[in-house]
Amino acid sequence: WTNLAVIEEYANRLGIRLDCEFYQTDWATKRTLVIADDRVPDLIWDVGGISDVNKWGADGYFLNLKDYINLMPNMQKTFEELPDLEAFVTASDGSIYGLAGVRVDLTDRLSRTYINRNWLENLNLEVPTTIDELYDMLKAFKEQDANGNGDPNDEVPMLYQSDYRAVENAIMNGFGINMGGVASPDLLWEADENGKVYLVNTSDTYKEYLKFMHKLFSEGLIEQEAYTLTSDEVTNKAQADAYGMMGCGSAPFVMANKGIEYDANWVGVAGLTSEFHSEKTAPMSSAVESGIKIAIGADTEYPEEAVKFLDYFYTEEGKLASNRGYEGVTFDFIHDEDLDFENPQMRCPEGYASDEEFRYKGATFNGIFNLYEVTAVRGALFDVPVDTLLKDSVIETYGWAALTAYANRQDGIEFIDMYPRIAYTTEEADARLTLYNDINNYLSTTKAQFFTGELDVDADWDNYVSTVEQMGLADLMAIEQGAYDRYLSVAQ
Repeated sequence: WTNLAVIEEYANRLGIRLDCEFYQTDWATKRTLVIADDRVPDLIWDVGGISDVNKWGADGYFLNLKDYINLMPNMQKTFEELPDLEAFVTASDGSIYGLAGVRVDLTDRLSRTYINRNWLENLNLEVPTTIDELYDMLKAFKEQDANGNGDPNDEVPMLYQSDYRAVENAIMNGFGINMGGVASPDLLWEADENGKVYLVNTSDTYKEYLKFMHKLFSEGLIEQEAYTLTSDEVTNKAQADAYGMMGCGSAPFVMANKGIEYDANWVGVAGLTSEFHSEKTAPMSSAVESGIKIAIGADTEYPEEAVKFLDYFYTEEGKLASNRGYEGVTFDFIHDEDLDFENPQMRCPEGYASDEEFRYKGATFNGIFNLYEVTAVRGALFDVPVDTLLKDSVIETYGWAALTAYANRQDGIEFIDMYPRIAYTTEEADARLTLYNDINNYLSTTKAQFFTGELDVDADWDNYVSTVEQMGLADLMAIEQGAYDRYLSVAQ
């Protein structure tokens, strides 16, 4: 670590000499001891959850960045661009004791849902644009030998498994439930136009979604081993071209354990509509990452230098430096002819197996200072003419990212924000912990039961809603509403 290229560059360019101490195991325990022993260094990374950080800050362990806000113009500019970030890191007393990272690339914030291109072509089908068309496609996948091997019974129209549930985000969106990104939480909050928070899981729209998913499961259009299949078994099936549709947090080529060129066998899908949701929308998950990435020790001898250093990582040069280092030192700009942009290509010095290994072992801190993570190529995918994304060379090079960009850039699709990332006070976090976990677990269990038919959506719905309410929903919602109101007071 002491030989990372950026350490010397920070010293030469910024006048900041970093003397680093790294912990490779049980950091959570060591972090607590460091704070308890009042040994907080000038900069501390992976600081913890926002509730804990704000408490430690109020107790005097971390510098209040609000006191130095005039020295951080680039951070302030970022707050204007992303009010969600300012709202998340601002404590209930108005202080800012640490900074969360943001990932602004749309490819990380939009749903990653893909359909087998070869199966579509084999059956002369188009990418579905409605929930009804999606059903018809899955039905055809099951009944018409979509993979073309002569066996009409070996296709699994749609992958759904405990580790691979992201496919439901795109389907929920077709019912007007604003789900994007790659996470698949069971407990779903939304807020109406008046700022009132409500639980999606007890809404009429969610009820219709459950009915649709049960229909798919009962007709064999969803992986029938959804709740018993292991991740390794999913990989084996993906390698055997058994799936017609999938959602994931990575990419089809990763799931099939193949090269990125494998993604050319897939096509993205987004903006589904239905009788319950007529608008084509692409919900974007919050750009704000959970937890606090970095904070400054309250007793640092260099408070002004430290805040200016952090502010640097909100500049264009700093954003690139945190992830790639510096031109001519760790990377070189290479012109990408297809996307017509300058791509910062990492070097690969002798002794490294790849440019990526050099990036995270020899060039940068690999995430520590990524306060604003943006990838040039991901942005270029949303800037070029949309038909450029259909080029074989683009798909074979950029794979899933190009598929995602193309799907979400279709005419009429509107990008909308999902429910934001919310910060809770220590008291709120303590009060909601058991309530949230109990209700979330119940929602997870009953969703599986509704899918498989163990529970009947119509017959058991009232009891389901009543049970959620009896488990303390009103108390949990009151906590959420208070935290959301606080978010709005800063973000708006």
